[in-house]
Amino acid sequence: MPPVFLMRLGLDFLAVGLFVVAMAYWWMDNRSHELIGTSMFALLLFHNVFNRRWYGGIARTRRQARPLVTVGLNLTLLVTMLTLLTTSILISQSLFGFFAVGGPSARDAHILAAYWALIIVSIHLGLHWSIVMNVVRSLLGLHRNHLGRTAVLRLASCGIAACGVYSSLELDIGSRLLLIPTMQFWDFNEGAAGFFLRIASIAGLYVAAGYYGISAIQAPRRRSADADALGEDRAKSISIS
Repeated sequence: MPPVFLMRLGLDFLAVGLFVVAMAYWWMDNRSHELIGTSMFALLLFHNVFNRRWYGGIARTRRQARPLVTVGLNLTLLVTMLTLLTTSILISQSLFGFFAVGGPSARDAHILAAYWALIIVSIHLGLHWSIVMNVVRSLLGLHRNHLGRTAVLRLASCGIAACGVYSSLELDIGSRLLLIPTMQFWDFNEGAAGFFLRIASIAGLYVAAGYYGISAIQAPRRRSADADALGEDRAKSISIS
């Protein structure tokens, strides 16, 4: 496994971790929140620099399900993150206070973009989850599929997804994604650990949705490829006989 690839993957997960930490605004002072957010955006900049060739290939995207879904989701994520970055600067109170010209509307847009980013980033990660699993298999030396291990992982995915649904209802994520005022949220007098578990389970729900969703979209093409391969094998066996 190339060290540069592992470093890039580690930085990507660090950016995701910083984003989740930044969601817990009420357990930290504003300067810490802005420092964490700035660090996250710096890592996202590196991520886009590393993957800059992807932008040049958009025009050549094949008219197939996975490429089109990936392009649409990535561009949506780009717009969401740019909105989050812009509103961050407009409402800054510490690091970029001299740019702070935004009011309540900019703050609402910032919160809205943050919750949409949570969903879209998770789906984005789900679309690439097979890469993550291949890296883990390689690092652990797991080169063969194992039915028991697969069953355990799928049960774990179902459990996380169920917790994600429950947490979405408990935190009223639907209202926040539609910018509908709601009084239903976490009790900030309690510890942050429970909040992080709720956010992590919501992220896990959409990672699973992205992974299994793209797998379902690709299934017909995969079956067609398998059928073509089987037909070629039969043709070869007939010709040999």
